Order: sequence, then C-alpha cells, then structure tokens
Amino acid sequence: MNLSFADTLYFKKENILEIILGLHRSYRSLQREIQICCELHNLTFNELIVSLEIKKGFRRKIDIANKLYLKKQNLNLILKDLQNKNVLNLDNKNISITDYGEILIEKTTNRINEKIIKIFKKIDPKNMSGFINIIESL
Repeated sequence: MNLSFADTLYFKKENILEIILGLHRSYRSLQREIQICCELHNLTFNELIVSLEIKKGFRRKIDIANKLYLKKQNLNLILKDLQNKNVLNLDNKNISITDYGEILIEKTTNRINEKIIKIFKKIDPKNMSGFINIIESL
C-alpha cells in the first residue's frame, strides 16, 4: 500500500479507531447485503463470485481457479451448478454468461453498490482518506 504524506495526516489514534469501527460495521453490513442478494437469486457466495469474475472477462477455468483460490474440481461443480441455474453457458472450453445471468449480476451489483454508497455517505469526510486506503489494502 502506497501512502502519501497527505494520506497519513488523519492517522491519529482517535481517527484510526473510527476507521476500524466503520470498517467493521460496513464490512458486516456488506456481508449481510451480499448474503441477502445470494438468497434472493438462489446462489451461493462462490457462485456469485465466479459469475462476477467471468463477467470481468476471465474465460479460462484455470484463470478463474487461480484468481479465486479454488480447486479445479470445486470450480467445475460451481460452473455446473451455474449452468443448471441458467446463469452460464458452457460450450467445450468457452464460458459465457446468459442473458438471465447478466440480469442477475446487474441486479446484485446494483443493490450492493447502493449499500456501499450509503455507507460512504455516513463516514466523516476527514476520515475518508484513511478509510479508502484501508479498503484498498483488503
């Protein structure tokens, strides 16, 4: 993590405590939101993450497995489940997202994005720099 002098100006003890508490609350809040989104769309967390990686452009199984630290056999099971749920098409070695999968990912990311925006609006601007640096390091 590269910190400039300006980034460290707000790293005073009381600000760090606020940042840690804010991160803890927001992280739990985001986890809850992701869990709710997964339940609404009948997905597991791993299925959602794999779908998002494919949406970002990873098309080869080995790339997805390495990026997400999944065993290839687990990835194969996840891909098969996603295909059964009509989220992905698996043709030979080509992985593509279906129209239904696109809609599902869009709804999920929009909902999570709204939650992130709400969290950031609640943060004191003087602590924002440190908060952003900590999030980037995660």
